[in-house]
Amino acid sequence: MRNLWIAPLAAIMVAAAPLARAETGNETPPQSQSQNRSKADAPFIEKALKSGRETVELAKLAAERSRNDQVKQFAEMLASDHAAVNEQLVLLSQRDGAAPAPRDGTNPSEQDKSASPPPATPGAAPTSPKAQELSKLTGMQFDQQFMAAMVDGQEKSAELYAEEAERGSDPAAKKLATEALPRIKSYLDQGKSIRAQLTDKENR
Repeated sequence: MRNLWIAPLAAIMVAAAPLARAETGNETPPQSQSQNRSKADAPFIEKALKSGRETVELAKLAAERSRNDQVKQFAEMLASDHAAVNEQLVLLSQRDGAAPAPRDGTNPSEQDKSASPPPATPGAAPTSPKAQELSKLTGMQFDQQFMAAMVDGQEKSAELYAEEAERGSDPAAKKLATEALPRIKSYLDQGKSIRAQLTDKENR
């Protein structure tokens, strides 16, 4: 069962929705205020979504191929939790008509901005360079490289989400980052522990 460790986006957006303020007898449209804030936070959403999608792809690959129970369980939790966050990030990116970050790294302006990214296909060939690299490995080598990638990825995600949680201007994006950050840090600690155990096992 998916471990939904962040509040539903609907609740986040309702809680963070700004009140329109009257100026010289006229109200500033709430939509315009929201668009201004979302533009400022767009880099966070794009980077977080790109990173989250790669994490899910790598984690699903590990859950399928690893023969280490600890690695498999860790990968399954990562895939489930990051997929949940990715869904929230997609909704944030589409909230004001913005296109979600493309899966293939192309410029969003070159794509149909009204089109949502295609869903991942079970058993599909790896798409990210890192996933393609990992798909060529097996056994202990696969587990070690996967865990190294996860530790590196979670470290970068922790920095990204911490920055948004502290300095974000869009209340919905900032709240999402704030609620996701503790879990990301937890995964980082778990990843480091598993990586160390694999190294010890290899050196015996």
